[in-house]
Amino acid sequence: MSKSNQSLEERVTVKTLIWVAILAVVLTAFWDAFTLFLPTVAFCTQNVSNLIPTPGVCLMGAPFLMLSIAMVLMRAPSIGRRLTTTNLVYLYVTALAVAYFANTTYPWGYVAGLFFSKILSSPEHIRYIPDFIAPPREVAELLWRGTGSVWAIPWSAVLPRDIWNFLIIALFGCISISIVNIFRRQWIDVEAIPFPHVMLAHAVLVNVESSVKREWPSKTMFLLGILLGFLLVMPVSMVTLFPWFPDILMWRTGTCGPGSHWIAPPDVPWHLGILKYPPMYALALLVPLHFLISVLFYIFVMEVAFFASFYMGYYTGYLQIGFCGRNWCTPAPYHDPPLYMAVVNTGCILGVFVMTLFLQRGYILETLKAAFGRSRSGEEAGEPMTWRASWIMFIVSFIAMILFFVFTGLSPWLSFAIVLSGLISWFVAAQVWGRAGVYWDSPCYNFTPGFVRLLVYPTVQWPQITSTELAIGPVITTMWGGHQSIAGWGGSFYTALGSYRMAKLTGVSSKNVMKVMVTALFTSMLVTHLVDMGLLGVVGASKFVFPTIKATAIDVDRWGNFWSKPTGRPMTDVIPWVAVGFIFMVVMKYLYSRILWLPDPLAAIPAWSWTVSLHGVWFPFLVAYVIKSIVLKVGGSKLYEEKVVPLVGGFIVGSAVEILITAITSYALFPRF
Repeated sequence: MSKSNQSLEERVTVKTLIWVAILAVVLTAFWDAFTLFLPTVAFCTQNVSNLIPTPGVCLMGAPFLMLSIAMVLMRAPSIGRRLTTTNLVYLYVTALAVAYFANTTYPWGYVAGLFFSKILSSPEHIRYIPDFIAPPREVAELLWRGTGSVWAIPWSAVLPRDIWNFLIIALFGCISISIVNIFRRQWIDVEAIPFPHVMLAHAVLVNVESSVKREWPSKTMFLLGILLGFLLVMPVSMVTLFPWFPDILMWRTGTCGPGSHWIAPPDVPWHLGILKYPPMYALALLVPLHFLISVLFYIFVMEVAFFASFYMGYYTGYLQIGFCGRNWCTPAPYHDPPLYMAVVNTGCILGVFVMTLFLQRGYILETLKAAFGRSRSGEEAGEPMTWRASWIMFIVSFIAMILFFVFTGLSPWLSFAIVLSGLISWFVAAQVWGRAGVYWDSPCYNFTPGFVRLLVYPTVQWPQITSTELAIGPVITTMWGGHQSIAGWGGSFYTALGSYRMAKLTGVSSKNVMKVMVTALFTSMLVTHLVDMGLLGVVGASKFVFPTIKATAIDVDRWGNFWSKPTGRPMTDVIPWVAVGFIFMVVMKYLYSRILWLPDPLAAIPAWSWTVSLHGVWFPFLVAYVIKSIVLKVGGSKLYEEKVVPLVGGFIVGSAVEILITAITSYALFPRF
């Protein structure tokens, strides 16, 4: 980037932060409304906020669209001269922060449904739901019908809910930012974790800047990528909107989940789908080659174990189950004996957390000595905050969050377990996501419920709801603590990491980026709840059915997602499998730290989850491994960086633009009202 060092290191002004806050408000309100009124038919693949609907990927569309708009605006001299590298990075960071808190899952889905718990839940459960989480029945019924005016909304009854929802994500946001600040240098500067999502955005940002220059080296590949992205995503959009369009990808007849092709032969216990959604193949090309082959290796290990178990007499009746059911019904290798892969993964995730602390103990001690010792580390100079401030922020916010849950009605021990489970989940998920561009389905399918049940309810199985703790604890664990990164807690973790990685790639000051990120993040966290209640209250929530508003999280489905994950049996029964996963990860992480050609054990976590089987991500990884190996062998890293990276960046821009156009078209073809 041909920007002066002075422009990159200048201090961010209060005026700039005010503009960031204003932009965050506008974008949050826009994307919340855009998603709420989006026709149901377009909700999966045309929602814009999540460009690849496969759970665990969470490739946010808003940052790419904002950079695309900037590319157009750069042609106006009066605007173009203001769109410096620094300001483009600020634009990206703001859009990224907003995207995680204004999308199809947050504040909609289960969060919106929870507000109406007292008209949707069973009568025996209502008394255990505090009014500051879900207002009294008469208030919920009023907003369910719609008031017709924002002034007619009983804000005195609604605001406590908005404050509670803000605090539950803002407090964890403080935990996320402090942890990322502490590990930023280790993960981004030392380990150089690639973060494929950020690599995509950086490729776009570079081409946005170059588009107004006389020389634009990657012009052909970038524009070709835009064209390919637009054309290859179009068949999915067309079959969604027009019944007469040829079903080229068999989207209507052979698809399970968001784009995985059914493969369930009646005589073979096969359960791996093939993902048909093109953008995932583009993203996979930015995943490190060694991590791609590591994922494929551990998939092979799982399949060998599964086939051996099946032919030894386990999982009887499996062949009579359809493709989707082979991954989540009973019997299945993920939550049933003898494999209990989801339980094993629970142990693996805990093992990664422990081994990360062990292997990076020297670095952690260095930060602690710099924070609380007499001497200060010279490495601290380039950090967004002093390590003392980051550690104090972490300790205070961790304790504050426990107290917040105690105030909510949970026991101190359960409160501690939930906060710790969320921290471990996203601490580990961030490391996987930073390498693979996808973590795993969601921590709520294995780790968060498994870890909390192990600590708090080791022998309990399907209890009756007799307290606020039993009514709300499982909800918080699964919905905020362990759901997708676009559902609350993980979003702040990823926003911080993505922002600092972009700062590293562009040379923009991490201190300035942190100020912009914090401003946008907490502004969006607050505004998104005011907007969702305003929109639902005026129009009436009853007009927005699944998936915009999902059944309250106190009902059988969501509450079952806690007690049935990672298995429906008491955790004491499956401790050996948790131990197997933990020991495996501890041993392999230690060996991998010394023998680098071994398969990366981190890859086992996505490989042993529904991400690769039900959603078919294994196949894009296989295709990407073959293509990337050929490219690197023929032209080396030079060919890869000059041709493949801009092509992939353009592909995602083309996909985002096509999805936006299709979404707008769906408004005209399938109006909600």
